[in-house]
Amino acid sequence: MVMAEGRTNSGLNSPRSPFEFIINHLSATEKSVVDCCSVLPNRLRLRKLHDFVSVFLQQGFQHDQSTSVEVDLYLRVENVRLLERFYHWQNRNLNDSSLPAAGTLYMTPTHLIFVNPVEKRESWILLGHIGTVDRASIIPSGCPLVVRCKTFLSVTFLIAKDRDCHEVYAALLRLSQPSVYEELYCFSHNPGDEAFDKTSGWNMFDLQTEYHRQGVPNQNWSLSKLNQNYEICDSYPHNLYVPSVASQKILLGSAGFRSRGRLPVLTYLHPKTKAAICRSSQPLSGFKARCEEDEQMLVCILKATPSSKTVYIVDTRPKINAMANRATGKGYETEQNYVGMKVHFFTIENIHVMRGSLGKLGEVCDLKAGVEDLNVPSHSIFLDGLQNTSWLKHIRAILEASVFVADKICEGSSVLVHCSDGWDRTSQTCALACLLLDPYYRTLHGFMALIEKDWLAFGHKFSERAGHLRPFQTASGNSPALTPSSAVNAVVSDFAKEQSPVFLQFLDCVWQLLVQKPHLFQFNERFLLTLHDHLHSCQFGTFIGNNEKERKEMRLSEQTYSLWEFMKRRLTEYVNPLYDTDKSRQTPVMQPDLSPQNIRLWVMMYNRFEEGIHPREPLSTSLQVLKDHSTAMDDHVVLLERRIQLLKEVYKQNALRAVATPTFDMNGIGTRGSFESNESVPELTKAPVIVDSVAVDWKATRDVAFCVCSTPFSQFSIKYHCWRCGDVVCRRCTENHAALEGLFSKKPVPVCQQCNDSIRSTNKKKAVVIQKIQSGQPYA
Repeated sequence: MVMAEGRTNSGLNSPRSPFEFIINHLSATEKSVVDCCSVLPNRLRLRKLHDFVSVFLQQGFQHDQSTSVEVDLYLRVENVRLLERFYHWQNRNLNDSSLPAAGTLYMTPTHLIFVNPVEKRESWILLGHIGTVDRASIIPSGCPLVVRCKTFLSVTFLIAKDRDCHEVYAALLRLSQPSVYEELYCFSHNPGDEAFDKTSGWNMFDLQTEYHRQGVPNQNWSLSKLNQNYEICDSYPHNLYVPSVASQKILLGSAGFRSRGRLPVLTYLHPKTKAAICRSSQPLSGFKARCEEDEQMLVCILKATPSSKTVYIVDTRPKINAMANRATGKGYETEQNYVGMKVHFFTIENIHVMRGSLGKLGEVCDLKAGVEDLNVPSHSIFLDGLQNTSWLKHIRAILEASVFVADKICEGSSVLVHCSDGWDRTSQTCALACLLLDPYYRTLHGFMALIEKDWLAFGHKFSERAGHLRPFQTASGNSPALTPSSAVNAVVSDFAKEQSPVFLQFLDCVWQLLVQKPHLFQFNERFLLTLHDHLHSCQFGTFIGNNEKERKEMRLSEQTYSLWEFMKRRLTEYVNPLYDTDKSRQTPVMQPDLSPQNIRLWVMMYNRFEEGIHPREPLSTSLQVLKDHSTAMDDHVVLLERRIQLLKEVYKQNALRAVATPTFDMNGIGTRGSFESNESVPELTKAPVIVDSVAVDWKATRDVAFCVCSTPFSQFSIKYHCWRCGDVVCRRCTENHAALEGLFSKKPVPVCQQCNDSIRSTNKKKAVVIQKIQSGQPYA
């Protein structure tokens, strides 16, 4: 999970800073190069050092000489203090004794790293997560630099020198949002895993395969090839499914009458009612304009739904907004022109209102000072501020529209969903309606397929809405290659107005459903948080670009890694222990409760980095630990039962053999037979029961603050258990899997590094013994 997190180097041999760790791994010649850099003020200017930093600090970042990222953007600033409480320096006169310990601030092309030598802790912030950077007024203690992240982390760096603060500020403006796609992190990211190939994950989902799962094409719906070269609509996928009775003339005419050429096409077909969810953009109706082909297109959708007498047109916009668009030549459908159709408006606001609402929500969640207590905001201030944001009101409006669509589909009526251009509110509503209707989309694999279909394929503008790029303009209107000095004086263009938390709202709505019906979802909250973080991290190419056409032109599947493959390798982290497969199948349609009291603030998202308000051990994590422990014990018990049963059989066989063939001593007195085993006895009965190979008792995770490798556990870290020794370890220490002799299934399970080394050593000794036996050599 990529997010800002604390790290530590508390081991005896651990370096005090990440750069010292690099230096320890350099040759004598390379160390001399680094020594030459030390004379430069606060910078590492030599290009050669770029490669060294890349290997150890940037998770595999590889420098490309053709990129515009220069080496002088690596900064090292001493005497910096990290203030997690904004009001500390804003409302009080501080002195050195009341300030936290000073540390060193490093900057790489991908991360901002603060090293606190006193606490031996490193704080990492991914540059792609940075949303805004502000320079506050200089105070006696230094120059405050406030960094607010898109992951709702807010920190303040108190830098001693104004010049250093200026350099960090300028570099952050440039690196957090580059001006071209090629400078994004995903084009240089290298996970360092040979098994993680760039082609992996890109072919995991196919749009036609998903439609085939729905039973399309069929006699009512067929595949259209008109958009193979994106000639009709460049923001639609190249394969479109439309009513079989719709002629080419109707399709072209409808596309010409819809905004951006986004004609009505199929996105979901219900398997039982055969009702369809279609999506499009608003019609170019103006005040009086009509289009016969567009009207016929909706009639074709009605004919493709034999059980339906009406097609519901869901316009997700407030009606007043739709009426205002008429003045610009756009508008909405009228029931007088579209015979047999019913139009329903909803109150989902536009991207600008949502962006403002999120800004207010960020301010409310960042409240640090109340009227009486400077540490905690007063209850009334927080609740009043939350209400003024209208954020929960917007979440409820999106859910209401989605529930309406799902209800009409269950009744057997097809629905056409659109907003203005059909790639924001339409994606939210269609995807959530599919989630309510189809249990498949509530699984891990199905939810990824849902995002691929209704968000990526149908042209949600991820890069614009997430602000992956930020073009700057000088006062003269030119857009030259940026330098730190020009970035400081740059003015953000209207491109910033295109940013909006559309996908975040979708994830928030999914979380609301997950909280209400946890047994119906295979994935957990961490899965949603990971999706949100990687939308902004730009570490993978999955969410880069604004439509399918752009992604093909950038050749993302060849030049970047897929997020789906990354998450596929960590599926155990995202499994919901409360998921019930049988109940999910028995509940094909989900019915959420949208009462106001059931719409909650997603604290783990918006107050994720606020200490003291989260439980020390999340319930889902505790349940998963119990589930894993129970699985291990059940497997161990099966092995023990099989051993006992086989030993009973051996005892019985030897007893019968002893009675049948008694032996005699020297005096001719009969004695009982021997119970010695022979070669026909199964190997399982010969081996002793190895209890120590499986941990019966697992160590409690609640009070464990550090892994055995000295890595600290934060409130976001997942604590794993070694199935052999039962110790609590981090994810890095459980990357090894081994088959334990105490488990009947012999499936590879997570083990710590020490246990893995012990198992490998034992297996080597066994292999040597077996080899000697086979060759007839004596062995000890």
